[in-house]
Amino acid sequence: MIMAKELEVTGYLEHCKLAQELNGIIWYRILLAWSFLACFFATYAQSSFILNKILRLRFQGNMTFLLFAYFTTSALFSLVSTGGFGWRNAASLFSTNCDLLIDREIFIWYHLSSLVMMTMQMLIPLGFSIERIVAFNNAGHYEHRRTKLGPLIFLLLTVVDGLIIYGVFHTEKFTGPFVSLILVPSSTALYFNIYYIALLLIQIFNMVIIIVLMRLMKQKPRKRVQILENASDFIFHISSYHIFFAGCYVFFGLLARYCGPLLFEKVVHYTAARATFCSIPTYNLIIVIIGMGKLKKMEEGKKKRVLKEISMSAVGKSGMANYNKIYRQLWEV
Repeated sequence: MIMAKELEVTGYLEHCKLAQELNGIIWYRILLAWSFLACFFATYAQSSFILNKILRLRFQGNMTFLLFAYFTTSALFSLVSTGGFGWRNAASLFSTNCDLLIDREIFIWYHLSSLVMMTMQMLIPLGFSIERIVAFNNAGHYEHRRTKLGPLIFLLLTVVDGLIIYGVFHTEKFTGPFVSLILVPSSTALYFNIYYIALLLIQIFNMVIIIVLMRLMKQKPRKRVQILENASDFIFHISSYHIFFAGCYVFFGLLARYCGPLLFEKVVHYTAARATFCSIPTYNLIIVIIGMGKLKKMEEGKKKRVLKEISMSAVGKSGMANYNKIYRQLWEV
């Protein structure tokens, strides 16, 4: 019994030493600060993007709802991460030794909430594909349907994600000690990695579906599928960047976890490599710029079509009526 307690104390002190050494690595501190800044600015940028762009999209209501859910989930993740990384950066400045270890309640609160939002952000694009398939099969009258499918898909995906996260962590005791907010406990790390890799494969499968649908749309009358093409082009653009950054997170995370002992001589450097988390915060920041750029390009394309496709069939009031009619048809999509 005494030996067990001595081993427990020794293990705790070793974690204290590891936390102190980790705090002394400059590049780790810089990347930790970047994660905070990226999440801080992403929270504001995404909130503004949702209010000023997403809610004003002229896409069909179901796709608009799913995009709203996607970017809202991303904004909430950035908000939670701002609090988590902000606290961690402050602790690294004013704490030493065992004070650098993360409180169990703080770790559980941040860890589970951020993982749920991060995985939901990966899962919602599956809803994009489902909605696109339904939209394609009902092209011509789908845009007049009420917004029911989008909320239903989102609710279903939320339940699925919640059940899987519960299945991964329901036996986890979170005994600690914890030196990083993002390191998944070793007893559940394998299962979570499998789930996240599966989500990445789902993302890639979604991209294939969208590419196929976009090619099939070109075979249909343009007027019937114009609104579908615009929305599909936008989500394809967004999803491609998400796959890249999520793929970086998976690749470098697995590389650090399973090849770290071969790449780093010291445990602290191995831990620092695993505890570095920049790809998803960076994505959440730049996706706003990418999204705004894509929407601006789409608007410019509409203006060019207005100038190219509108032909005055008459002069005077009749001609102006023809102009206004075609102009509205183009901008409604």
